[in-house]
Parts: sequence; C-alpha cells; structure tokens
Amino acid sequence: MDVVEVPGCPEGSLKAVAYIKERQPETVAIKTPDEGCVAVLKIILPLFNYFIVDVYSEGEKHVVKAKRGKT
Repeated sequence: MDVVEVPGCPEGSLKAVAYIKERQPETVAIKTPDEGCVAVLKIILPLFNYFIVDVYSEGEKHVVKAKRGKT
C-alpha cells in the first residue's frame, strides 16, 4: 500500500490526484491534517476509479484509504 502525506485542500487533493494518476497504485492511504480535504477526496477519488475503503483519524492526521477499481 502506498502512503501519501498531503497538505490541506485545495493543494492536498490536487497532489493526491496527481500521485494516483502518475503511479496508479492498487491501494493508497492519503494522510492530511485537513478534515475538509477528506470530504473532497471522498468525491474526487471515485472519479479516478478509486473507491474509499476506510476513513479514520491517526493522531492529528486524517487518513483516507482507497482501492483501485477493476476495469
């Protein structure tokens, strides 16, 4: 599983999308300090064929785990 730490939105969601477009990992955990960014990622990731598996807090970070869909 790839782990990506990104800043708050909007920069964080843009960096997360750039990462998954470039690397196309099977599973990815995106860590961000911005809870609002989690909401944006929940909307954006499915547009790139990634489905949310889990969302949780890890200390001061929020983590969004996603898995690439089958094509």
